[in-house]
Amino acid sequence: MHTPGEAASAGARQPSAARPPIGVDLDGVISSPLLGWNIAISRRTDLPSPPTSFAHDWPRGPARPLLWLANAARFFARVPTPDAREGLQLLAQRRSVVLITGRSHLARSLTERWLRRHGLEQYVAELRSNDTDLRTAHFKLRVLRERAITEHVDDDGATAMFLARSGLGRVYLRDWPRNRGLPYPANVVRILSLSDLAQHLE
Repeated sequence: MHTPGEAASAGARQPSAARPPIGVDLDGVISSPLLGWNIAISRRTDLPSPPTSFAHDWPRGPARPLLWLANAARFFARVPTPDAREGLQLLAQRRSVVLITGRSHLARSLTERWLRRHGLEQYVAELRSNDTDLRTAHFKLRVLRERAITEHVDDDGATAMFLARSGLGRVYLRDWPRNRGLPYPANVVRILSLSDLAQHLE
């Protein structure tokens, strides 16, 4: 796996509409895990191929309010990572930030409120939350392909490996102890922070 090399010479900033999109995960990249322990990171190296069919507007029925409550309890009290505001600001000068999260779309309003509360919404061009029954890695791949996005930032080892092996041009892996030591393809680049990534993209 490669690490960012020396940044290229700075050029003129592109106008917003011309900046290429980049996918950015939320939890573990912008939002800090509870107690600072990112134990949810998966180290699976054998995620299966995406299913040929899946359900939209999921879940349905009585599970919907329960899932909303679960998301509210799990995510809303979290705080941004120490570099989130500065890093997103720098990244948004270089890319159009498409936030892609495995959080349920039922809790989208909570996520939007969280971004506003911490002054981060101004740096996000688009928010995509999971409105399917696809597992998170499969949902992210679907959105990235749908939007023709060739770069993505994530913290999950299994997701990074899956996206890189599925043909994504570059996956930037936010460093955490639990995602180290896996057999990543060469198009996975480890970063220490979003600010580190922004400097790499300069």
